[in-house]
Amino acid sequence: MSVIEEMLNAYPKPLAAADTAALVECIAACLECSQACTACADACLAEDMVSDLVACIRTDLGCADICATTATILSRQTAPDAATMRAIVEACRTACSSCAEECEKHSHMHEHCRVCAEACRRCEKACADLLATL
Repeated sequence: MSVIEEMLNAYPKPLAAADTAALVECIAACLECSQACTACADACLAEDMVSDLVACIRTDLGCADICATTATILSRQTAPDAATMRAIVEACRTACSSCAEECEKHSHMHEHCRVCAEACRRCEKACADLLATL
């Protein structure tokens, strides 16, 4: 059992999401994706042709921020605003889709972009799965 799951199970009131497993998965995927995007942006900065990766870096950093914020908001279960929760999860899903598309353009040349794109696709799916329960 992950710390995320333990914390949600320890919560003294009913959770906002109808499906706790989907909530746990989404928080975990967001945290993983944020780390992958941050690391990918940093790795892009270390590449010789960094000027070719400006869009990738910008997309990575935006996605990392949105994923981290989404994980934070989803972890706050006291009197959550359902509309805000749905909106941030949808924004995260969109950011992950865009970032995956950008990283996939470079994945044949840069392993870090391939890994990041995969993390983004997992997070995109986790967000979609959670949205179905909200």
